[in-house]
Amino acid sequence: MSTTAWVILVIVVVLVVAALAAWAMAQQRKRKHVEHAEHLRHEAREHASEIPENQVRAREAEVEAERARLEAERAQQRAQEAQVAATQQQAVHEDRLRTADQVDPRVDTTSEDYTPDTVLDADDARRTDGTEGTRRT
Repeated sequence: MSTTAWVILVIVVVLVVAALAAWAMAQQRKRKHVEHAEHLRHEAREHASEIPENQVRAREAEVEAERARLEAERAQQRAQEAQVAATQQQAVHEDRLRTADQVDPRVDTTSEDYTPDTVLDADDARRTDGTEGTRRT
């Protein structure tokens, strides 16, 4: 056999060995991917039992949030009603003061700067004994 034939034979053998090595490595990589996929599926099955419980907790949280929203709406409604009542009470109070000022000869209700004292707070002691507070005349 000539040298050229030997070189060609060696090249063919090297190529066949390289191809077999590449094929073996591809098979090994494929086997590792299959094992990894099975491991992931096993973990997914283990965690699947938690899903219904988490869904129940999520639904309970939604129900609680809705309950809180409704309670907040009710509280807002009560606050608005209380504000309306306070405004009405303030108007009645102011009307009484105006009536009292109209009857009182010491108060000039026709003056341009006339306004009844209508602000009431915890420190307000006006008109309790008839001597405190200033009245525009």
